[in-house]
Amino acid sequence: MRPLFITWEYPPYKAGGIAAHCEDLATTMASQGHDPVVISYGDTEESEYRDGVEIHRVPATDSASDTISWAMHLGHQMEKKAIELSKKKDFDLVHAHDWMAVPGATGIKKTLNLPMVFTVHSTQEGRDGRDSEYQETIHNLEWYGTYEASQVITVGREFSEEVKHLYDVPENKINYIPNGVDLEKFDNHSHSINHNDYALDWEKIVLFVGRMYPQKGPGHLIEAMPQITDQYEEAKFVMCGSGATEYYRDMAKSKMGDKVHFPGYVSDRELLGLMKHAEMMVTPSVYEPFGIVPLEAAASETMTVGSYVGGMKDTIVHEYTGLHSYPADPNSIAHQVNRALEDPGWNNWMGDNARERVEENFQWEQISAWTTGIYQDALR
Repeated sequence: MRPLFITWEYPPYKAGGIAAHCEDLATTMASQGHDPVVISYGDTEESEYRDGVEIHRVPATDSASDTISWAMHLGHQMEKKAIELSKKKDFDLVHAHDWMAVPGATGIKKTLNLPMVFTVHSTQEGRDGRDSEYQETIHNLEWYGTYEASQVITVGREFSEEVKHLYDVPENKINYIPNGVDLEKFDNHSHSINHNDYALDWEKIVLFVGRMYPQKGPGHLIEAMPQITDQYEEAKFVMCGSGATEYYRDMAKSKMGDKVHFPGYVSDRELLGLMKHAEMMVTPSVYEPFGIVPLEAAASETMTVGSYVGGMKDTIVHEYTGLHSYPADPNSIAHQVNRALEDPGWNNWMGDNARERVEENFQWEQISAWTTGIYQDALR
């Protein structure tokens, strides 16, 4: 089967979890005998063949006044590239990821007469709400993607219900398929971090990884920090991610001084080392359709304290693979972090269990097989 992936981010270009999702899914499909082709954004137009996947990049305009305009122009470029490629090879279907892929994917669907599959990774309603005309336009693009798609994939069990009701998606075309992790990437990783780059010799790293936006809850973790260090002075908070970094850095420094460290951009190699080295991960999200970070931590045999929201209701098993905190509740976050810090043996046991659960439930080989099953439904 030859699916055409349309995604605005694909490694090394990445802003969030969509890039890793698309790469892992495409490369796994290739290893299973399929022939996936990816069209994504790039600074310049270029093509490459990597890990069994044909990747084509197209540039977008530098003069767009907002993200919607940028996505519309990128979609036009993607459609032109798909038409060019279709003269040499046939595609079975087009698979769109996220709302920014909808303009390009729907155009390709209609121009090349292909079935369309749409993976919804999050919703505008859940991320930021629909309080402006701009936000409503993004919501409408998401609805349009679910309307035009023959099959819709959602990345969370609870999130599937959100998408179904928000966009009136018929029961027979909506599907839940979880994200996964590439365990080989973690097992083959041998880089050890320099502890002193992040903390003092005696300090234990409590790690946050995610975009610095309210949706991911960094402010709630910062509010919890004084309660944690009051009980465990050895805790050192390391917060990795892009976004409103200066705002949260200033907020944290005013409360915690040098007990919190913002390293800025961290390479994948260094980040894997941090995940393996940390005492725990904290994911205090207030909205999380799936939440890949707890699975990445689990692959590193590191437990997670995560909010009881969305996909983390499934990816974290309370008191077995990690701990749940109440969303947007600094007192609850502090309580659960302190429980894990006060019992290192239990903390390590949960990390071991988390790794075992990932091996049993979140491997890409199974996720790829489920996805190609959805493709078959779309082709009927």
